Formats: sequence, C-alpha cells, structure tokens
Amino acid sequence: MSVSDHWHSELSIDTLRHRLKAVPMLFVLIPFIAGILFAQSYVMPLWCAICGVLLALVGAILTLPKRVAYGFMTLTMILLGYMAVEAHHKPSIVLYDKVVEMRVDVVSPISEREGYSVAEGRVEAWLDKVWCDANQRVQLWLRTDTLNYGDRVHIVGSLKQRISKHEDYNDLMHRRGYVGGVSISESNILGIERDMVGGVRRYAIEKLDRYATDTASHSVVEAMVAGARHAVTSELRSAYSRTGLSHLMAVSGLHLGIVLLVINALLRPLCLIHRGHILSNILAIFVVWLFAVMSGTSPSVVRAAIMLSVLQLSNIFSPHYNSMNSLAFTVFAMLIYRSDYIFDISFQLSVLAVVGIVAWGVPIIRLINPRNTLVKSLITTLIIGVMATLWTLPVVSHTFGNIPIVGVVATPIALVFAYIIVAAGIFVLVLPHPLSVPFGYIAEWAASCQNSLVEWFASLPFASLEHTLSATTLSIYYAVFIVITAFVWAINRKKELTLSYDIE
Repeated sequence: MSVSDHWHSELSIDTLRHRLKAVPMLFVLIPFIAGILFAQSYVMPLWCAICGVLLALVGAILTLPKRVAYGFMTLTMILLGYMAVEAHHKPSIVLYDKVVEMRVDVVSPISEREGYSVAEGRVEAWLDKVWCDANQRVQLWLRTDTLNYGDRVHIVGSLKQRISKHEDYNDLMHRRGYVGGVSISESNILGIERDMVGGVRRYAIEKLDRYATDTASHSVVEAMVAGARHAVTSELRSAYSRTGLSHLMAVSGLHLGIVLLVINALLRPLCLIHRGHILSNILAIFVVWLFAVMSGTSPSVVRAAIMLSVLQLSNIFSPHYNSMNSLAFTVFAMLIYRSDYIFDISFQLSVLAVVGIVAWGVPIIRLINPRNTLVKSLITTLIIGVMATLWTLPVVSHTFGNIPIVGVVATPIALVFAYIIVAAGIFVLVLPHPLSVPFGYIAEWAASCQNSLVEWFASLPFASLEHTLSATTLSIYYAVFIVITAFVWAINRKKELTLSYDIE
C-alpha cells in the first residue's frame, strides 16, 4: 500500500464568510469612514446625530433578527463618524488678520519650496491682554533657517484664513483641520525654545555626519534614517519622483517596518526562554519608537509607529492574531483621535500599502514559501514591493497626476538597498563610535547603489506617464481590488490523501 497527497482548491462562500467573521473591525471601520465622508457634504445639528445614535443602539439591542440589528449598528457607526468630525471641528480662536503675539509649535519636519519652506504648525496660545490657549492647527510659511522640527517660536504675526490660491486645495486643507496659515521670518521672531525631541534628532544627524563621504549618498542616508531631506538636490528629488520612489526618502511606515523586521530577527533567540516572546515584543516596540523619535516623529511616522505597535502587541496576546483585523482597529482608533487623517495623503498611502501587503502579499508568500532563507527573504521583499506599489498607484495618479510605470519593477529592487540603508543606519545610531564605523560606510555604499539605480530608471523614456485618474476611475480600481481579494479569500485549499494498494 502506498500513500500520496496533493492540494485541492475550490471556491467556497462559507470560507469567505468564515474569513470575514475573523475581521469584525472591518465592519466597524467602513461605516465609520462613510460617516466621516458624509460630514464633508451634509450638515445636521449635533443633537440630532446624538439622538440618532441612541435610537439606533436601542433598535440594535431590542431587534431580534440579526440582519436588522446589524443595520442599526451600521447606522450607529455612520453617525459616530459624523460626530467625530464635528467633535474635531474647531473654529479659529485667533482672530484673522489681527497682528498679535503668538506661541507657535513646529510639529512636522520642514519641507523646502522655491524661496521658502513649509511645515505644519500649532498655535499654542496668543496674547490678548492675557495669554489665551488656542491649540489651533496651522500651515507655516517659513522664510528663516533658524527653526527646526519640534521648536516653539514666540512671534508677532497674524493668522491668514486663506492657505492657498487654489480653491480646491484651500478647502482640502481646511477639511483636514487647518484653520489658516502663519508667516514666520527673522523679522517677526521674538524667541525660540528648543525641545528634547529636536535635540535627539540633531544628535542622530550629527552622528550620521561623521561618516559622510559622498554628498548625494549621504543626503539620502540622512533622509531615510533621520528624516532630514534638506541636503537632497532637486535633480535627485526629481529622479525619485519620476520613478515613484519618493516615499523612500521620507521616513514612514516602510522604514519603521524595516526596523521592526531587523530587531525581531536579532531578538528571536529570546523566544527560546520562558516568556521570552513577551520581552522580545516589548523591546521591539521600544526600538521602533526610539527610531521614530530620532527620525523626527512626523505625523506619518507617529501613525506608522502606532500601527506597528498594535500589530506587535497583538502578537503578544495571541500567536494566531489576524493582521487585517489589527490594522482595521488601528485605523479606527486613529480616526477617532483625528478624523481629518482620512484626507492626509501619507495616511492614505500608508494604509493602502499595508492592506496590499496583508491581503495579497502575505497569501502569495505563504503559497510560495521557499525553504532557503536567503531566497525567501529576496522573494518576500520582491512581493512586498510589488503589492504595496499596486495598491498605492491609483491614489498616486489621482493626487499627483503621475503614473510611475517603472515603479512596479524599480520598487522591489530599491527595497533591497533600502533595507540595508535603514538597518545599517540603526547600528550607526545605537552603537558607540568604533563599532559603528563599518555600518556608516555600508549605509553610504547602499545609498550610492540606490541612487544609481533610481537615476538609471528615471532616464528611461517610458519611466512615467502624466495621467490623472478621475474619482470615478479610482473607485472602480479599488472595487476591482476588493473583488479580487474576496475571490482569494473564498478559495479553500484542502489536502487530499490517496491510498493505493499494490496487488501482486
């Protein structure tokens, strides 16, 4: 008698239903987002929304049929999404166009523009005979080189209601929670307070500067490890933009994900001791946040750190956690905290990239699953790059009017160098000087290779296509993605055993 086995796949609605039940937060998140979008077009009294929530909850509790109860709960989440927008919408306390003393915090890394710089700011307080608390989100127009991320500046200036000359962009910024813009130059600064986070970041930049050998390579290392993009030339920025790899130079979820992978690999031996996996996960979360602080703790970095921390904590409490459910919970919690995140392009791209990796990338990686560790790492990097690019490409086209055609091919290759740059950069920052020297040179070598790769791809005539996807076309793309995901989740793979008898 001999035994043989093979895998058999079939489509099953029950399999799809079972997998959807494993992500209950998805059914909470979707109507909640619908409520946030509803609030952008329609206005109702807040008391009306509160009454609607109470009535819907009562209906859900008292209703016996499950489908009707689910309908009431969906309505509840829609109204809660609407209420989240109303709760975060604050009219400006600072009077527009009135020259006053203000204390303003620089709460994001500074980006260069032609002739000036911009950053997100927050008017902490303003003087009207006495100091009045404001806590207002503003756009900062900077015509000075003395400010850094994390600084608090005391100025004499005015708040402008109009942020941009383009009406659509102006409305978008106000929907995101900005109340206006403030101009800061050397002439209206009264004083500057430096903060501890800014000091940690300056330490990171100064330590990386010790190993500078090539200007272009070092500028990329600083951008990817410390979030400092001031030294990147316009030509290099253009090459990265043309190939769809600009996200590599802005510290984001990708970079923190690399940090998490590296530290988890280094801490893996701890899992061999009793309760070692708990210590390993806690240390990994600590290192992720340390890297976030050293790289500037921009809003996108903080969001990514929160998201990765939740996923890592899920691994502590259950070895069989559902990544998609954890991601949905994280997004839901962040939107409760700040509903205007939904309009932030970096937030959109971060979430879509993770969704693509979890929904498509992970199943493909599990299906291939090569035995060789090096081959598995390379294939995993390739698949992660392709899936993240595919899921973010429509939004990039819709927002920036550019489709980086070579991005699908260039991203996985560039990710190999990105892993080396960020991993080596971590060791440069945490190790003492003699031990960190080789890692500094490794980071710059990898950055040089990455720059050469990007510049070659950018030189191709078909590198990118200028095209803006309409909102309708964008919706169709993601509808197709969702249908494909549902199809994949409906596949039920079974192992079949075949017994054969040899008759002599």
